Amino acid sequence: MMTLIFFLIQLLLIAIVYGLTCAEILQLPAEKKLTLQELQTIQPKDIVQCLAHLGKENLGEKEAGFLWKTIVNFYEGIPNIPDSVFMLLHWVTPAVSPEEYGNITFNSIDVIQNFGLDYNLNAEQLYAIADRVRQDFAGKEPEDYTYYDLTALRQILCAFNRSEIERIRPSAYREAALIIGKLQNCNPETLQGFATLAVQRKAFGSPDTWSDATLEILGVVAEYLPKGIVDNNKLGGQMPSI
Repeated sequence: MMTLIFFLIQLLLIAIVYGLTCAEILQLPAEKKLTLQELQTIQPKDIVQCLAHLGKENLGEKEAGFLWKTIVNFYEGIPNIPDSVFMLLHWVTPAVSPEEYGNITFNSIDVIQNFGLDYNLNAEQLYAIADRVRQDFAGKEPEDYTYYDLTALRQILCAFNRSEIERIRPSAYREAALIIGKLQNCNPETLQGFATLAVQRKAFGSPDTWSDATLEILGVVAEYLPKGIVDNNKLGGQMPSI
């Protein structure tokens, strides 16, 4: 234990004088969160190289902001940042402003997947991302979305309006329903759209045949189903396999 503490102190002293390298950052204990002051001593190239590690845990606003600014400066502008970096932003993501999304291209499902995770983004950020997805995502319309697209989009779907959601194929929604049912702080209009998909036969069959397990899979979407489906207790059938 004393050896570990001594090693950690040595690394942090090196950080103060020279700045930690990525290799040294990876040797730090998993529970160690670098402070803003410690991050400011690290060379930009090491921040970029160690981004997956630095952004893996929830960051403070100042820490995330510093890392994002460092990345932008390192690549001399947002348009020059490669997809491989956007894929690994993780908890640096909240530092990206709505205006900055205008300079990010969302034509890669791997990039979309990062921004689709729940980073507690505000409505303006989500709507800005959704606008870019509409423009960039390989010319896809909602009716073209597959299970893989929906599971990558996740939280971004909460910035889609009801009419867009209702254009998604019920069978594609059905495959992704378990994940969609776990969306947090989602726009009620969006969830109403998914509820419309859920009751279509190509999703889960007739609601008359649903079991309790169906409602469990629907998650938060179940709260927006037509009232009679739940209240009338028509849940004696078997849920179609998925």
